[in-house]
Parts: sequence; C-alpha cells; structure tokens
Amino acid sequence: MNAIAMLMPVADDLAVMLAAFRTPLGTLHVASVPAGVCAVAFDDRRDTLEPRLRRMFGTFQKFEHGDPLDAGARLDAYFGGDLDALRDVPRATPATPMQRRVWTLVLALAAGTTTTYAALAARLGMPRAQRAVGVCLASNPLPLFVPCHRVIAASGAVAGYPGGDLRKRWLLRHEGVPLALPRAPGRARGTLDPADIVHLVVPRIER
Repeated sequence: MNAIAMLMPVADDLAVMLAAFRTPLGTLHVASVPAGVCAVAFDDRRDTLEPRLRRMFGTFQKFEHGDPLDAGARLDAYFGGDLDALRDVPRATPATPMQRRVWTLVLALAAGTTTTYAALAARLGMPRAQRAVGVCLASNPLPLFVPCHRVIAASGAVAGYPGGDLRKRWLLRHEGVPLALPRAPGRARGTLDPADIVHLVVPRIER
C-alpha cells in the first residue's frame, strides 16, 4: 500500500495504541490508530513520541498498550529478511502537501534501491528544492514504514536520518546496498592521515 492516509480528527474517547518491539537497531516504539501507524521512535528518541502524539491528537487523548495492526510481526519479518514485509502496513499521519508528495515518492522505492535528494526534487518538478526535500525526510515520523533511509546524497554519503546515521547505514546494508566507507572525521579532502603515510628509505650518498 504505497499511500499515506489522511489523518482526520478523532473522537475524544479513541485511544492511541502504543507498543514496543525489540529490533537489531534497538527498541522501536510504534503508535497506531485504526487508520494506520501514526508515529514511530527509536528508544533513544522515545521522549519525543508522546509530545508528537499530543500535537497530533490533543492533550486529552488517551494512550493504551497494543498492536492492532500487527506491526511487531511485520518488523520481525523485515529484520528476518523479508524486505517487503512493511510495504502494506497502513500509515496515517498528519502531513503538509509537500511532505505527502515526498513521502509518497519514497514509499515507491523498492528495498535494495536508493535515490538522491536531487532526484526526488527533480521528480517533483522542483529541481532546486533539494533542501526542502531533505527537511521533509528529516521530519518523517514513520522511519522504516516510510523508508527514507533509501534516500542518500548525490556524493554517495548517507546524509541524515531520523534514527541516526549508524542505523541508516545498517538498514541499507541489510537491504543489500553497497556503501562507500565513511570519511574519517576531522580529515580535510586531499589530506593524508599519519597512518596512510609511506616512509621512504633514501639511500645515503657518501660525499
């Protein structure tokens, strides 16, 4: 299901269901409503989840534990090697028109493939909107379920990810995407690390 449902106003007595799942990337917290998964956060960003849900549904919305969409089984399947296991999970989250357009394009990316921020901007008919595309992806509330990890920089760098660069690299490798080795921090382009230097032995010339 390559679509994001419009999140309509909900009744005051409708509960948002919360569940936590262990994954190779750490605990993943998933929030769902009947229309679909509405927010996701890794454990180190768990404190951002409830404020996001309060902004979505209001300060008096109640939360309950549960997994009505069987997201846990889908995640197990994905991490077990079924790379399409998350494709048909329904999604329902607020989005601006620009976010919806960008996220819909990302949903169409097959596992094991990547695209770039520039390519997405070009497909939107806005070739100078690379930065805006990046902002939309950085604000993605559904990492994994909207696979923004499949968008990289034109240089081949992984760039940003809501779950952090290390998780993005892990996901790309899990999906079979070859990655260039990251450049060591603090090294300017065109310079050598001391470990890279070859010491030459110059013969001594007797005078």
